[in-house]
Amino acid sequence: VSPGVDYVYDGIEGLTSAAQQARVPHAWKAGEQTQLLRNQLQAMPDGGVVVMTIPKVPYRCPPGPYERASLIGYYLKLRKPGSKLLVFDANPEIQAKKGLFEAVWKNRYAGQIEYVPNADLKAVDAAAGVLEFDMQGKVRGNVLNVIPPQRAGAIARDSGLANVGGRWCGVDFLSYESQVAERVHVLGDSIAGAPGMPKSGHMANQEGKVCAGAIAALSRGWPVPDKPIIANTCYSFVSQTEVIHVASVYRYDAGKKTMVPAQGAGGLSDTPNVTEGIYAMAWASNILSDTMG
Repeated sequence: VSPGVDYVYDGIEGLTSAAQQARVPHAWKAGEQTQLLRNQLQAMPDGGVVVMTIPKVPYRCPPGPYERASLIGYYLKLRKPGSKLLVFDANPEIQAKKGLFEAVWKNRYAGQIEYVPNADLKAVDAAAGVLEFDMQGKVRGNVLNVIPPQRAGAIARDSGLANVGGRWCGVDFLSYESQVAERVHVLGDSIAGAPGMPKSGHMANQEGKVCAGAIAALSRGWPVPDKPIIANTCYSFVSQTEVIHVASVYRYDAGKKTMVPAQGAGGLSDTPNVTEGIYAMAWASNILSDTMG
């Protein structure tokens, strides 16, 4: 089972109806949502303000909102230099590639991007284009991009699998079997990952392989492999051609019964560069081929 995530509008006043949500896209699902955000950005006059919100972790793809902010900044600088992007983050700081994103925004998009941490979204007035925050008060924008809190999909919750805070599915990291339902295996964005493990497509791909191996062993009456090692790589575009990446490796800790970072493994870009843009597109092609067959 890989039920993905649902978007949690509970507690956000003014975003409870489908019509309200349609006017303020999260664009965290490709297709209609991302096209809507694109159209709104294109229609915005130069000198306009884009307001974007980031929920508290965990959510799908930790660096994703910051990559989006970088690309909106790039678009505004290129096409609408009188405009700006306000990024309101419910977290106390940037959650992935912090130093790299900070340097990009300071050196390339100064005047285009303004970042505000510890910003909890309270209410939305979609008609007036106003967001209200607990500490920062009311902020008006021409384009509103609200990425709401997330949780495991409805099928996981309705099945009683979301046993971690009512939001995520706890699993055995040797097999990805549910902690509350025998012979039901859950992986991907819907699980309660170990500390530091991101909800990413690369990670879901790796978890799927561990899960498949465990199921194969169980079906033959063999012991489940007890030393899984999985890796994650995440590329982020910060302009049309330049990219930064982070890579990490995790191994199973039998004492803690969870995945932990492998010491000395992984890495981070020094600076954005075009070469990594080529690597990013190759990574996307390869992992899609590997995952979809």
